[in-house]
Formats: sequence, C-alpha cells, structure tokens
Amino acid sequence: MLRVTIREIDPPIWRRLLIPDQLTLGQLHRVLQLVFGWQDYHLYAFELGERRFEAPDAEAEGEDAAATTLRTLGLNAGAEFVYRYDFGDDWEHEILVEEVRPLPAADVEEPWPALLDGARAGPPEDCGGAHGYAELVATLGRPRTRACAELREWLGEGYDPAVFDRWAIGRILTLAAVWGAV
Repeated sequence: MLRVTIREIDPPIWRRLLIPDQLTLGQLHRVLQLVFGWQDYHLYAFELGERRFEAPDAEAEGEDAAATTLRTLGLNAGAEFVYRYDFGDDWEHEILVEEVRPLPAADVEEPWPALLDGARAGPPEDCGGAHGYAELVATLGRPRTRACAELREWLGEGYDPAVFDRWAIGRILTLAAVWGAV
C-alpha cells in the first residue's frame, strides 16, 4: 500500500493506493497520472536513493522505468521514494510504502491497482507547479474578479480544488486496468 503526497501544497493533496508489486515503474507512472488527473504531457522520473528511473528515451540518463518492477526494488514498509512529473512545473510526489501485503489468492490471475483514499482534487496540468497552484486556488477564492472568470474559462466550471471524488477516480483507474492501459 502506497501513500502518495504532492510536496509543497497545503492542505495536502494525496492518494492511498493498493499497487501490485509486479507493476513496473512505468505502469505506476500511468496510475499516478490517472489518480491525480494529470494528462501525461510531460517527462517523469522516479528517484530511489541514488537511483533514477525514467521513461525509455534515447536522451534518458536514468534506468528504464518500463523494465523495473516494484518487486525488484525490495521496498519494505516505511520506505520512501520520489516521483517527479513535468520538469518545468516540477511536481514532486513523496511516495511512502505504508504496508507490504501478500499477493491475493491464486484464483486472482492479475491483481489490479486500487484507489483506497485521498484528499483534494489534483492540480490542473501546466498551472505552474506548487506556487502557480497556490495562486490558482487564491484566484478561485475571489469569484467576482475578472481573473477568476478567465481562470474558470480555462479550467471549466466543474473544477473545485477541495473536492476529491474517490468513486469517479477509482472507476477511471479500474477501467484503465481492465482495458490494459495500466
């Protein structure tokens, strides 16, 4: 079980996930994209101690995230590592291994990732990192301003930074797993 928290945001935005250890870091990247509402427009990296794992790319300097399973990392409860997304906005996610559970019964052929809990909506893509997100939230708090109206035009009326829709996000994750996108 992993708890993933976006750093430098208060109140925190986090997700608790049950992740099968046979998933690769590349697949975990896709899970995190889904549960935080990212659009997968940008590069990413996982950092575990001195090791760095990146998407397979000719210019990547780190290890291949798509070829590295969580199981091979030997993570135990209490272990922490970092997921970075969008090196311009530089979203840093702290990943805490809260618990390591045995694999499900043998009648379950391929366990899927599951969303267990979380708080707050994920930040919109390309909003300027933690600082830009704080400005976005402050602007949304002034609904009668022109800046808020312009921001709503970009975000859409439905975006509320305080709302975490566990059911909807969980369903997206389940469908992606069933369709083989994770």
